[in-house]
Amino acid sequence: MLDRSELYDADLVARLTRREIGGPPSPYPHRGVHRSPRRGASLEFSEHVEYSAGDDLRHLDWKVLAKSDRYFVKRYEDERLQRAVFLVDASASMAYGANGSGTPRGSKYHLAARLAVALGACLLHQGDAVGLALAGGGDHAYLPPRSSESQLEATMEVLGAAVPAGTANLSASCGGLAERLGRGASVFVLSDVLDPADEELEALRFLAARGLSPRLVQVLHADELDLPFENTTKFVDLEGPGSLVIDPLAVRRAYAEELRDFVERVARAAALLAVPRALVTTATDPAPALAGLLRGLGRR
Repeated sequence: MLDRSELYDADLVARLTRREIGGPPSPYPHRGVHRSPRRGASLEFSEHVEYSAGDDLRHLDWKVLAKSDRYFVKRYEDERLQRAVFLVDASASMAYGANGSGTPRGSKYHLAARLAVALGACLLHQGDAVGLALAGGGDHAYLPPRSSESQLEATMEVLGAAVPAGTANLSASCGGLAERLGRGASVFVLSDVLDPADEELEALRFLAARGLSPRLVQVLHADELDLPFENTTKFVDLEGPGSLVIDPLAVRRAYAEELRDFVERVARAAALLAVPRALVTTATDPAPALAGLLRGLGRR
């Protein structure tokens, strides 16, 4: 199980927030930095927040003031807020890189979960609504988009408890999300996209056709890029019964070419679909790649 300290990267959140949303980064939790014109008594009540200069006095809760002598305003859910759902690949291949402690610590899944939390924190910071779904892992956990401060804690709880297993089946997962979300939401897919059936990104094409805005974060381990092994090694298929014993020195060049072709195929497929894409590895700084995926979000 991954705990909160392993999922919430305060430095990454601060860098993304400072770069993309404007204003000084603030510690989590934090109320949104912009306000929708549709907040009002006609919408579903969401939460109380302490009054600050500029809040609409019409939403002041006089009952709370009478009881506590403190000023609080009511906030309401707004269906026109930017909604973003993070679809995190929790298939068996995402377990690669785990440090052997019985948890996915250090794995591709751990990285994907950490990135989803960072992106979610940034969007919550600006007042948007975020949700979560898992692909694979034998778990069909789903958190509908919410803009409350407790949503990030709920997201980390689900991600921390998941155990990568099985296959991702992104097409089925995206189909289920489309049914739940309707139209007008962004879906961040965080996956290694190692299933050959997913390389053409048909699942993301389907999301776009259903009126959703897909974004892809392709997550790879540094070992998958460099094949750093020196001695004869047995490679085991994490999602099937197959295995292969090879001499890494003999196949390194061919492997590098094949992997480069694979990454380029995914990039081309994303470009053809006009789907924003970021490639993040366990050995690279994710902030520059993720920053582009935030552009345009939350601009009404």
